[in-house]
Amino acid sequence: MNLVNLITVASFVCVMLLGVMVVIVQDMRNNQPPSRIRQRMQTSFAGRGANVAKASKHDLDIFHVNRHENAFTRWTGPRLARLRTVAGANGLRIVIVATLAGELVAVIVNRFAPMPDFLPPLVSIGLPALALTQSYRFLVERFRKRFLDGFPDVIDMIVRAVRAGVPVTQVIGSAASECREPLKSEFQLMADSLQVGLDLEEVLAVAMRRIEIADFSFFCVCLLLQRETGGQLGETLENLSGIVRTRREIRQKTKALTGEARITTKILAAIPVVIMGSMYALNRDYLMVLFNTDSGNNVLTFGVISIVVGLIVIGKMSKLDTSR
Repeated sequence: MNLVNLITVASFVCVMLLGVMVVIVQDMRNNQPPSRIRQRMQTSFAGRGANVAKASKHDLDIFHVNRHENAFTRWTGPRLARLRTVAGANGLRIVIVATLAGELVAVIVNRFAPMPDFLPPLVSIGLPALALTQSYRFLVERFRKRFLDGFPDVIDMIVRAVRAGVPVTQVIGSAASECREPLKSEFQLMADSLQVGLDLEEVLAVAMRRIEIADFSFFCVCLLLQRETGGQLGETLENLSGIVRTRREIRQKTKALTGEARITTKILAAIPVVIMGSMYALNRDYLMVLFNTDSGNNVLTFGVISIVVGLIVIGKMSKLDTSR
């Protein structure tokens, strides 16, 4: 077999392996609890496809993402809309600033840290990408935490109003004036949509896709099921409020139980920095061997990689899944 055939076969095998890896990763993502919850919510609204289709015809940027016919905008559009939902107009600025800060750190690391020749390009790309994803996740998690902290109280307010005979469409507007952010903005947006003539089903379907929180999706499903089948809405929402509070307590207990592991991670990350700083102050020549020799550079590089991998593994082990 000549060199051309060998390269062709190797390229074909690499492409096949890459395709299999993509399929496996996609299947793993679909089996994650958030993906399964999203699929359940979509199935719950599947029987109401006609009205949802009508809702999708509205070209209001406040409800939908404008998707142009290319892969990049189809991928970034929903994420930019999600960013506007969780952080408002400042969300994009925060992510951009975090990305620029990551690039600045990468430049400083490439300038002063001894690394093999193949690492500087990876650092220049990896650190800004890491800063972008972590800032995005931070904003989403902050929104989710603030939303869920006040959501049970809003449900209780709606229960009291419904038992007093007030329609749900009016209760949503009243709840918007009584709760705090970010619940206030979201419920006010729903109330404004109802006032301009949109149907409750359309408003809830759009809000569920915009907020993307399982507890709020349960709330929307309860309202729509009670609208179709009847029954005691106050009792149903009261039970839902108890479930939401129980889920919040579980998340708080999980955070308390994993506190030791999280503190351990921070201590392990700080120990090398403290030791190297102490050695630089006490015996600088002993420490500079790591920076001035090739073998020292290799040891330092592999040490940093090992610490980063260890921190990632500990973080994954200490992060319990409470999304179900």
